[in-house]
Amino acid sequence: MKTTFYLFFCLILISCKYESKPKSSFIESIKQEDTTCLKEISEAEKEIKNGKLTYCHYSGNINNHYLRYEKELIEILKENNLEFRNEGSSCIVYKDQTENCYCKLMDEKINQKYGKKFVDSLLNVADEKYLNKQINDTMYYAKCDRRPNYPDDKDDSKDEYSEIMQKEIDNAIIYPKGYIKRPNYDVSSFVNVYFFVDKDGNAKITNLGFIFDIKSNHKFEKYFEKELKRIIKTKEWKPAQIRKRNVNSDMVLRYGFE
Repeated sequence: MKTTFYLFFCLILISCKYESKPKSSFIESIKQEDTTCLKEISEAEKEIKNGKLTYCHYSGNINNHYLRYEKELIEILKENNLEFRNEGSSCIVYKDQTENCYCKLMDEKINQKYGKKFVDSLLNVADEKYLNKQINDTMYYAKCDRRPNYPDDKDDSKDEYSEIMQKEIDNAIIYPKGYIKRPNYDVSSFVNVYFFVDKDGNAKITNLGFIFDIKSNHKFEKYFEKELKRIIKTKEWKPAQIRKRNVNSDMVLRYGFE
């Protein structure tokens, strides 16, 4: 009995010792030749020593992806003694060099101090705050969780094309005499149709932008404007959504002419 108790007690001690052992930092695996990473770590360590912690949002490189609720998040972070930083990256990858080590160390320290779910909770609060402030405004479609969709179009791809709209116009449009069809797809002949789509799925064409490489086709813009407004549906759209709530938004869809 004593032997069993002793073994059980030893297992508890070992378990406690294992759990209390601090997790190793990624810093320990950085090589000396990785000067990019070491420089960023040095910057972060100085700020951390002075009591400054920064939340980083990775915004990309060529295509920047900024947070729609950045302003609200900065306010909430400040209330919790945290700074904000948009972090990008280079398009060029250098051998043995690592980017974003500043942010990686900051994330590590924030998680150690507040827990892994703390920042996520702040992001959620900031996004909700943003939506409540903007709920009656016209949202930019690219910032929505779901973009508005043309009637009967079930493709939720995040692009400016509707196969349904393209086919509907193709089947109904009447080309005027004198219109010159493009010889191949390298020749541009299209129109960008700009919409306002309200929360109830009612759409309104707000503008049309015509592009014709064959210059003589520009004289038919007014004619095509009437044709497009005759054909394009403006009822029963699927409205844009943010946080599963319908919102007013703009939208642009492209139609390719023959």
